[in-house]
Amino acid sequence: MKQRARYGIDAPGVVRGHIVFGCILAVIAAIGFAWPRPNPVPVSVSIGVAIVAALLLFYAGVMVRSSLVSKRKVCDRLVAALALAGHVLDAGCGRGLALVACAKKLTTGKAVGIDLWAAKDLSNNNPDATLRNAVAEGVADRVEVKTGDITRLPFPDASFDAVISMTVLHNIPSRAARGAAIRELVRVLKPAGRMAIFDLMHTPRYAEMLRGAGLTVQDLSRDFLWLVPCRSLLAEKPAAGSTGSAT
Repeated sequence: MKQRARYGIDAPGVVRGHIVFGCILAVIAAIGFAWPRPNPVPVSVSIGVAIVAALLLFYAGVMVRSSLVSKRKVCDRLVAALALAGHVLDAGCGRGLALVACAKKLTTGKAVGIDLWAAKDLSNNNPDATLRNAVAEGVADRVEVKTGDITRLPFPDASFDAVISMTVLHNIPSRAARGAAIRELVRVLKPAGRMAIFDLMHTPRYAEMLRGAGLTVQDLSRDFLWLVPCRSLLAEKPAAGSTGSAT
């Protein structure tokens, strides 16, 4: 049987915590409702516990759907906007959702993914899982994965025709380090290359930095995943010999 690609759940610890505590509270509420009268626990308390349990389980469901369904739709939108040709970098590739999507569009070049493989950010996040997904999707010959820090990319200047990064930059803890990551993404992007960024926070700062580096920047979309406002940016680097302009 053909192996199926599995791209994981974002923030698996948070999802797991919501499910576990939601189930525990649901059991407590059920016991409260079923306890023979007179019940030492007021009905209002049982109702309150049941409501909290329902909210926790609802949000766990929202997070799972955002990771497995909504994020894929955003990914397809970003990949289409990049108009891919040549080499593409997925900065913080995780288990390869955007990496594989980019590889499928390539007729020449490679899709290169780099990550620190933090399991707290994505379930079962490791390079072997990414490569298995590339095999399952039939693009293993067009995919490479590396271990590295996107604030210090191990690539020469102007190495890639396109760069993509999805829900990664906000995980970098400091403003200075996020700025370093943006500068690195600009550095490795070729003249006239395109960059697509999708993130939960700090996107106005990313846009400001990209414009400051001479790239043109536009809002590609605004979404509401994980019950959080998200934003997609599409930026283009000036062609060689061009001074560029900000929009």
